[in-house]
Amino acid sequence: MLREEAATLMRLAGREDCELSILLTGDRRMRRLNAYFRFRDKPTDVLSFGQMTDGDLGGFAVAPGEYRPADSILIGDVVISWETAARQAREMDISIAQRLRTLLVHGFLHLLGHDHEKSKADAKLMFEYQDRLERALAEAEKTGGHGQPR
Repeated sequence: MLREEAATLMRLAGREDCELSILLTGDRRMRRLNAYFRFRDKPTDVLSFGQMTDGDLGGFAVAPGEYRPADSILIGDVVISWETAARQAREMDISIAQRLRTLLVHGFLHLLGHDHEKSKADAKLMFEYQDRLERALAEAEKTGGHGQPR
């Protein structure tokens, strides 16, 4: 399910020629990743690890000065803690699938350069886009993958 949603999400965002890696993990590994990369020694729900250089969609750096062709662009990795997602879903009284969708979209938007921690204006823009993409994904699921963000 998440794989299909990721493919639809990338199509909706105009990135269907790109590659996205998704890792579902537990809180223990997520805590280690969060501590190592963000210096926050606690689990979190989603982390994003971008592979593009300066938002360049023309390729990503393999080594200084080396680039892969545009047809093999790896946008990055989205890591989701399924334990945290399940806990949050229970607290929000929503399905785990719905919570995983939200975390996927949220992580994906970070890979595209959105950052809700920069300013209130950036947060507003990011969360509005996140809501539109989530609605489009839900609609695409109903229509067999042909929904468009509104």
